Amino acid sequence: MFGQKKEKPAQAPEAEVLSPDQDIIVHNMPSPARLGGSFSSSPKTADGDFDLTPVPQKKNFKTIGLVIIGAGIIFIGALVYLSYRFIISPTAGPDKTIASQPVVNKPKEIATVTPTIIPTPVPEAAPIVISTSTPSEIATSTGAVDSLMNEELSGQNGSSLPPLLDSDNDGLFNEEEVLLGTSATSTDSDGDKYGDLAELGSGYDPAGPGKLADNPRLVKYDNTTFNYSLLYPLSWKPQSLAEGTTVVFKASEDSLIQISVQDNSDKAGILGWYENLFPDTTAAYDQLLSVDGWDGIMGADNLNFYLTDSQHKNIYVVSYIPAVAGRIVYPNIFRMMLNSLVVK
Repeated sequence: MFGQKKEKPAQAPEAEVLSPDQDIIVHNMPSPARLGGSFSSSPKTADGDFDLTPVPQKKNFKTIGLVIIGAGIIFIGALVYLSYRFIISPTAGPDKTIASQPVVNKPKEIATVTPTIIPTPVPEAAPIVISTSTPSEIATSTGAVDSLMNEELSGQNGSSLPPLLDSDNDGLFNEEEVLLGTSATSTDSDGDKYGDLAELGSGYDPAGPGKLADNPRLVKYDNTTFNYSLLYPLSWKPQSLAEGTTVVFKASEDSLIQISVQDNSDKAGILGWYENLFPDTTAAYDQLLSVDGWDGIMGADNLNFYLTDSQHKNIYVVSYIPAVAGRIVYPNIFRMMLNSLVVK
């Protein structure tokens, strides 16, 4: 113990003195940011050194997922709205088949005159017969058409008005006898052995010799715009409306005979045009009245006559518009005007 030599403690090696000519290299500790992540919050390890192990950065996956879900909901909502707007909604609209229904071109109406329709339907009458016979061939009795019309129309008088009179029972109402200048007490006013009504229906003057055009109580009307003419009572002053497309003849008790013209754009024959106007009615050829210059057909109410010219250029509608619904005062004057109608 005393004899042992004490060892001198080891001396630290002397620091090497660098000469001024040597380069000095300094190594800096890399910052945490340059290591590509954060470092552990423990400042030291078990050995007492600082823990410089990089800790990876936490990525916010929850927030990204919510953003993706929200965008998906918005996209689906937009698809639902566009589907309803452009696919479901148009098909739920009005029935498109209505637009495909045939369009009916009805006769033009005028604002100042509205035809009155008889409430009770009248059976379809046969066509008006226009005779070209001489006086010796005139029948002494009225035809089937006249008999039917007189039977149907004579009793249709306004309930608050006195009945229409035919004092001589010749088929002409007393009001019609006045317009023609015939006698209300004689069936043969001119004494030629032919009845007044038979002569009127055949185009002859029942009040004197000659044709109806020679009767001073009747006047010829010429429409130069649409090239037609007809006879009418002298006291019924014609009124032209809508640039001549409609002409109205007014009786003293306010009944009207109206003639309206419209373009036949489809160039249809009168039977085809009539069936298009009245799709529930079938027009037979035996109802067709054909004369030189036009073809026509009488309507089911016996108050409207429809015709077209031989070139099918225009449609002409001749209407009887009574002052009182059902009170037909001038049925024979109406037929006389139709029989005298000429389309050039």
